[in-house]
Amino acid sequence: MLLTGCGAAQELDAQQAESHYDAVIADVQAALGPLGHELVHAPATRSFESDDGECLYTPGNYEADGFGAELGDEENWDPVLEALDPVLEEHGFGTADAPRREGALLMVAVEDAHGAELSLGENGMVRIHGALVTAEACEGQ
Repeated sequence: MLLTGCGAAQELDAQQAESHYDAVIADVQAALGPLGHELVHAPATRSFESDDGECLYTPGNYEADGFGAELGDEENWDPVLEALDPVLEEHGFGTADAPRREGALLMVAVEDAHGAELSLGENGMVRIHGALVTAEACEGQ
């Protein structure tokens, strides 16, 4: 379920964005670890990009080892969401009530106050993208 906050996204200082979202992913890892899932980052997916005059930060894509066919069944998401929701709330994201089907995959997606979307799919892909940050990170792009 995609949950969005009220109003416009709040701009995050670009110099703080990387450490902020690294803390988010570290806490997501800590929540998923006891369930047998370890996150592996694809560093080349991290970027700052200009989009319609806004500077957006994408911390990147992560693959959660250990996700498998069990998450193809909506009922098996309960332990994952119970572990993730407190972490998401702590970092300013909405919470996910249940996964939704997007194409062939079940997934959850939530947004934070900076407009970043964190998504997790049954295929084990975790992605955070689109945080509104201060413009200096995108100058010259």
